[in-house]
Amino acid sequence: MPSADLQQALRTGPFDLALRTAIRESGLGLEGIQRRLAGRGLQVSVSSLSYWQRGRSRPERTESLTVVRALEDVLMLRPDSLIVLLGPRRPRGRWINHVPGSIDYASTFGDPEVGGVLADLDPRNNARLENLHTRIDVHIGEHREEQRVDVLQVLRALGDGADRLVLLTRSDSSTDGAPGVTDLVGCRLGRRRTAAGKEGFAAAELLFDLPLQPGQATVIEYSYACPSSEVETQYERMVRFPSKNLVLRARFHPTMLPAGCELAWRPSHDAPPQILEELRISPTGQACGIVPEAEPGVHGLYWEWGDQPRRAPGAANGPASYSP
Repeated sequence: MPSADLQQALRTGPFDLALRTAIRESGLGLEGIQRRLAGRGLQVSVSSLSYWQRGRSRPERTESLTVVRALEDVLMLRPDSLIVLLGPRRPRGRWINHVPGSIDYASTFGDPEVGGVLADLDPRNNARLENLHTRIDVHIGEHREEQRVDVLQVLRALGDGADRLVLLTRSDSSTDGAPGVTDLVGCRLGRRRTAAGKEGFAAAELLFDLPLQPGQATVIEYSYACPSSEVETQYERMVRFPSKNLVLRARFHPTMLPAGCELAWRPSHDAPPQILEELRISPTGQACGIVPEAEPGVHGLYWEWGDQPRRAPGAANGPASYSP
C-alpha cells in the first residue's frame, strides 16, 4: 500500500516528485532499477533516471515513455500512474504550461475581468514554478483594517524560462487604487496592470534577481497593501497549482483581538467552504493556519469581531491574492 506521501504525489504531481518518492519508498537504488529495466530489454542510463527524478529533464520520446511504463511495474505502482503526470509533449521546451491538477482563473476567481488584467503578462510564467513554501502574514490594525500583507515564497523551476512570478491581487470596492508592492527581496518589480471594475483586480510581475535553471530554487519576499479603512474579516489566497506548505498567519493588533478565527478551503470560488481548523488566537494577536499540501482552490483565514455577525467565507469580495 503506497504511503500517504506517495499517494499525494501520484495524485497531484509533478512527475519528478512522484518518481522520486516512489523510488525512495521502493528501497531500490538507481543502478538496481537500471538493471531491472535492462532485464526487460530496456536501456536507460542512471544519469537519465537521476535527471527525471530531480526535474532536470523529463521523458518525452516514445522509447522513454516505454521505460516509464516499465518503471511503474518495477516500482509496484498502478499502470499509467506516472504517465498521466507527464501531460502532453512539450511544444519547443515549454511542457510546464500544463500542470496536472491545476484549475483555471475562472474557477478560481469567477470573474471575466481577470483575463483582461493578465492578457499581456503571460500568467503561464507561474506554471514554470513549483511552490515549495509560502508564508503569508496579514497585518490587521487597531481599527480592524487590513494594513499590509507580507509574503515569503520558496520557488523551484520546473523547466526552462523561469525568471518571474506574476502576482495577482483583488481588493473590494472600498479600496482606492491598485495595491502598492514594496519591500522586495530576491526580485524586483516589473510591469503592472489593473482592471477597471468593482473588484479592483491588479497584476504585477516580480522579476527574479537571476533566471532559474531547471531544478533550481529561489527565495523571494514582498509586501503589498490595499488602501482601505473598512473593517476586515477575512483574507484569501487563491492557489491554482498544487503547492506545498502554505502558512497563513493573521497578526492582529494586541488591543483589538477578534472573537474567533478559522482556517477554511473551498475548491472554487462558488463552492461551499470546508472548515479545516478553528485557530487559537495568542495574547499577542497571532492566529496561524498551516496547510502542508495545499490543493488548488481558495484558502483563507476568516475571523469575526465580538460585536459583529460572522460573514461566511467568500460571501463578500474581501482582499485576496494569487500566485503559484
